[in-house]
Amino acid sequence: MRRSSGFLLVLFFCLPAFAAQTTASFDALLPDPGQHVHTASVSVAAATFVNAYTPEYDSWAGYAFSTVSNTADGTWANQYAAAQARSNAYAVGYHSYYDGVAPEILFDIPAAPRSVRLDNTAYAAAAIRDGSAYNRAFTNGDYFVLTLTANNIEGKPIAATNHYLADFRGGKTFIQTNWSTLDLSWMPPDVASLVGTLTTTDAGAWGPNTPMYFALADFTYAYADSSGGIAATNPAILCWASGVAAYAPGPNADAPYLDPAQALGPASNDVFAVASLGDGGQLTLAFPAPIADGPGPDFAVFENANDDRFLELAFVEVSSDGAQFFRFPSHSLEPDPIDGYCETNQTDPTAYGGLAGKHPVGTGTPFDLRALAGTPGLDVRRVTHVRIRDIPGDGTVTDTCGNPIYDPFPTWGSGGFDLDAIGVLNANLDIAADPSAAPPALPGFETMLEFTPALDPPAWTSNAPPQGTPGFFRYRLAK
Repeated sequence: MRRSSGFLLVLFFCLPAFAAQTTASFDALLPDPGQHVHTASVSVAAATFVNAYTPEYDSWAGYAFSTVSNTADGTWANQYAAAQARSNAYAVGYHSYYDGVAPEILFDIPAAPRSVRLDNTAYAAAAIRDGSAYNRAFTNGDYFVLTLTANNIEGKPIAATNHYLADFRGGKTFIQTNWSTLDLSWMPPDVASLVGTLTTTDAGAWGPNTPMYFALADFTYAYADSSGGIAATNPAILCWASGVAAYAPGPNADAPYLDPAQALGPASNDVFAVASLGDGGQLTLAFPAPIADGPGPDFAVFENANDDRFLELAFVEVSSDGAQFFRFPSHSLEPDPIDGYCETNQTDPTAYGGLAGKHPVGTGTPFDLRALAGTPGLDVRRVTHVRIRDIPGDGTVTDTCGNPIYDPFPTWGSGGFDLDAIGVLNANLDIAADPSAAPPALPGFETMLEFTPALDPPAWTSNAPPQGTPGFFRYRLAK
């Protein structure tokens, strides 16, 4: 579920996919030259360019969108123009210090940024060069820099880079007035938001004097490769699926692979000891304790792929009552069919986001319940069931954006997704309201009740007084 940021309006444009990466385009929003939109956020496939609009004053911050090509007018009236004309639509970022709003890109699925093209706006470049009634022209020692900060799904910074739009340090007199490409491929593949902040040396008591604008185009991203999964031997795995709630296999799966119990317990790393879903089939599993949204990924789904050139994919759905199920958002960047033997095309894990099956045998694809936080009807602190639903990879099934999903098809024998196991990394260990309730139990662990009289600083002790004593209690797992 997309995180809500109080947008006035969100417009959705799901683009056709391009192999292993996609490039954000605003051309469908602004088909004609000389146009701009500054009143709404825009979603392009699985990325949202956030706009904060105030109708009362017709003011905005964040991102606006433009096909304006007037590079001669360096005034505020021409605030939607890049310093270099461009034939395609682009975004204009405005960092409002007054409102505390910086341009931000939000991802439905944590992504791996690849690159972006950047430029000054005509307004900012002219103000830096010539000065105005509101700012001074730059002199030796001045600079105007854009900082792009990548945050993970928990809102923690995980990468940052600077791009100088003007630099008058050390005798330089540089003002950027054409589009240049900034490499972002070094960033980690779990970026949930990318925030652009501007800093200028021309600032006063009331904040920056330089117009706080930049232009952005051709933002390109993909998804994680197969190196970032969860190993079956990872000690952070607390428990494994312990019960079959429902099994409805589809066609093209033979009898030896139709035992759902083969998906219970630890991942076997045996490519034959799996529960096949068949084409379009599904399997729902339960757990010794509910899965909880906690730090990092909360569970991992293990398949039996030999390598990442032959990946069979599945949707992942979760429930906190065993009746209502909610699907993780998904995005496929693979534009071409993949035959069952991968003779004409092979899978590329960086082309898939939000789908199980991205990792070879022995490594699980991680899922973070934070992506579904706020979904009506789902308690991400108490997920009791996980459903894996096979995707017949012939393109008839689509992702969240409506793109066809291709994986090896047709397959047979153990057709479709082959589920090895589901491992839990964050389990619900809440203290029950009833002091007499039994503590949660996980196989292989002792559940210890701990107590601290205060949280600042904490002084946890296993010599806990009776529940109800003023202070704070928690459960801790011990081997």
